[in-house]
Amino acid sequence: MKLHKIAPLLLLLFTACSKDFLKEDPRSNLTPDNFYKTSDDLNMAAIGLYTQLNGAFNQSAGFSTLWGGDDITVARAGNKISYSDFDTYQANSSNDRMTNWWSYLYSTIKSANSLINNYQNATGATEDARNQAAGQAYFFRALSYFFLTRTWGPVPLITDNKVDYTRTKAAPSDIYTLIVADLQKAETMLPDGWDGTKKQSGVDIPPTRGSAKALLANVYLTMAGWPLKQTDKYALAAAKAKEVIDNKATWGYDLQTNFADLWKKTGKFNHETVFGCYYNVNVSGWAWENYNMLTPNAYAPDDEGGWGDGYAEINFYKKFPAGPRKDATYQMVYFLNNDPNNAVDWTKVQHKHPYFFKFRDDDAFNPTNHVNNNWIGSHTVPIIRYAEVLLTYAEAQAMSASADATAYAAINLVRKRAGLSDLVAGLSQSAFRDSVIAERGWEFAGVEPAARWYDLIRTETVKKANSDRDASEEPLKNIPDDATHTFYWAPIPIGDQQLNSNL
Repeated sequence: MKLHKIAPLLLLLFTACSKDFLKEDPRSNLTPDNFYKTSDDLNMAAIGLYTQLNGAFNQSAGFSTLWGGDDITVARAGNKISYSDFDTYQANSSNDRMTNWWSYLYSTIKSANSLINNYQNATGATEDARNQAAGQAYFFRALSYFFLTRTWGPVPLITDNKVDYTRTKAAPSDIYTLIVADLQKAETMLPDGWDGTKKQSGVDIPPTRGSAKALLANVYLTMAGWPLKQTDKYALAAAKAKEVIDNKATWGYDLQTNFADLWKKTGKFNHETVFGCYYNVNVSGWAWENYNMLTPNAYAPDDEGGWGDGYAEINFYKKFPAGPRKDATYQMVYFLNNDPNNAVDWTKVQHKHPYFFKFRDDDAFNPTNHVNNNWIGSHTVPIIRYAEVLLTYAEAQAMSASADATAYAAINLVRKRAGLSDLVAGLSQSAFRDSVIAERGWEFAGVEPAARWYDLIRTETVKKANSDRDASEEPLKNIPDDATHTFYWAPIPIGDQQLNSNL
């Protein structure tokens, strides 16, 4: 879309995509003293945030840290070994894939810090313009730290842009304190809606007040689990999610009627995406962060000319309830060598695993023969979906009070769309929670930011989930431990460890 036509100036100012965060990398003569003056300056700075976040979520690399879940696996060969290292619990600090998230998320934080620490200097802008710019920065910083601490645990907590190679890692509790504070600010500073190019097909592209509330609900839910185990946060998560549900019309949120429509190229702008990363392959010139590389090749099978970055674990697939959601999540028919006359099921493809169909349908994908005519696309990556808000409410309400009618109503909305009957009534608190966790696994299976991996971590069930692994899967090199939490967190990238011995 047009919003993503990032100017070269912004790329120079704000991107540090392939560099270690702690390295100095001066890009221009512009400084905070001479830049943050007008509304245009603030808008340019905000757009720079999207550049970096788009770079984090437009390729498989950073997602590799989520391969430890029981929903996705990959062949241990060639350039897939770095993914397989997380899948089989042998990743080390030299893993080249994970640094994509580490670098881009800290780069986003770096730009957010600059905006937060300087937006008040934009005296040529209105107060609303200053607040809206800062609200976006607080949201992006919170989102970035949320992914960082769930993935790496204790990480440097940086709120300035000073070069300091002696920073220590902050405890997750301190990181969550900042995340909550940032989102509470974003709630008050962001608008309920945007206009102009910031709204496409009736959908808000930047985060809104509703986006901040939805993210905060998920943060509270995570804080109630491991490692913080602050169970008082269940009530806060339920209350915040309910705000979003009760006021969904304000922000235009709702479930898509058909789950499959979320993953069609025609569903690029949809009202289920509470916040997402948007891409446009038709932007002229080369701008890496404008293009989505999750589609159409990344999860296509080798048999159809794809890259095979990951595919379903067999036992998870077998437990996945049949219905329209499963049919849209996985590829059901495969054309060997792209020949429709040689159609087979997943048991006949090279790696004998079901492949995910999410992200496949894009402008470059030919549904008649499954040929991918480009290795980049424009598919939206939903960071937060309204379905997650509903399931967050259901779990948090049950755990803070009881699995009442409102909790059942929330999960049953998701189940009904999936073609499932209502959840059995009268479940105990723990049984209801387990049902919600299972539902989340099916709803967000594969490469979605609302990842199965994070649910396994917060519920301390990583080992338990991976104990049900089909004998044909790549054997685990190490066994995670749900009591000691070994292999729960990714190792700090070696590049930053070499710069800072405190990491």
